[in-house]
Amino acid sequence: MPGTKFADMVIVPEKFTAYINERTTKVSALVKSGIAVPDERVAGLINGTPLGGNMIQMPFYKPLTGDDEIFGEDTMTPDGIKTGNERATLLIRQKAWSATDLAKVKGGSDPMAAIGDYISDWWIEREQAIFLSALKGLFATGGALATGHLHDISSKSGAAAVIGVEAALDTKQLMGDAANKLGIVVMHSATYTKLQKNQDITTQYDSDLKVEIEYYLGYRVIVDDTMPVNAGVYDTMFVGQGAFARQEGTPIGLIGTETDRDILASKDVLVNRKAFVLHPNGVSFTGSFTTAYAANSDLEIATNWKAVADLKNIPIVCLRHKIA
Repeated sequence: MPGTKFADMVIVPEKFTAYINERTTKVSALVKSGIAVPDERVAGLINGTPLGGNMIQMPFYKPLTGDDEIFGEDTMTPDGIKTGNERATLLIRQKAWSATDLAKVKGGSDPMAAIGDYISDWWIEREQAIFLSALKGLFATGGALATGHLHDISSKSGAAAVIGVEAALDTKQLMGDAANKLGIVVMHSATYTKLQKNQDITTQYDSDLKVEIEYYLGYRVIVDDTMPVNAGVYDTMFVGQGAFARQEGTPIGLIGTETDRDILASKDVLVNRKAFVLHPNGVSFTGSFTTAYAANSDLEIATNWKAVADLKNIPIVCLRHKIA
């Protein structure tokens, strides 16, 4: 019985790459919540980077400082506008699927869109893994946010070490009057279940995604078992709007989608590649890596990150706690 071929699936590489990028951005919870914000300046930097270049320099203006002056006859002293620079790692990831893997999702009047939906959902999960790896690195011992943005109650006795409304609000307060920037809470499933038992999880219907979205104290819930847990101590993180820059691009020489056929094995293969930045704003990636581009494990190393903005302008805080 002949195998399924990509020619039968109507895969047009240029259109397929554009469809994947567009749908990934449209459906991503990180984007819809405002946590990850596109930056067209970064797209230009990615597009101008030759293959092999793995760092993006992201200049920014620092907030204005200084007092006002009384109107009068004295000559005013103009203040300069100060700038800073963030160093972000360019991520290039790829994945290959066989025609057999994807034949089962082909269907309807637009098979390319059906396969595109399937693959873009996979990329969304991978972006979330990258997002969580960066958070782990920021709050690991010695990390850029492990002091001023970490509320650790895990060493307290009894119920005082357990996550609850009071501890969560104290964590939010680390942001001071900028706490309203926070919008998502990321937690381990064991923490989520604990809060369910407390009846602290609420739901709201999302008419765009046509699903129920869960919230804790008004923060949208993301549950992921790769969140840090060590000997019964869990990290729960509150993340704000604009906390991450997210931008896709096409470095010089990168081919986003390719199809190929191994005639000896009678197998068709689809390869999809993505080049993008998913970077915590206000922080620089100062480390190095042994592979051509950074892996998730590189993002989890505390010493690879350095805060370059005032902490109040970095809307990411962490509660370290127990659940019992």
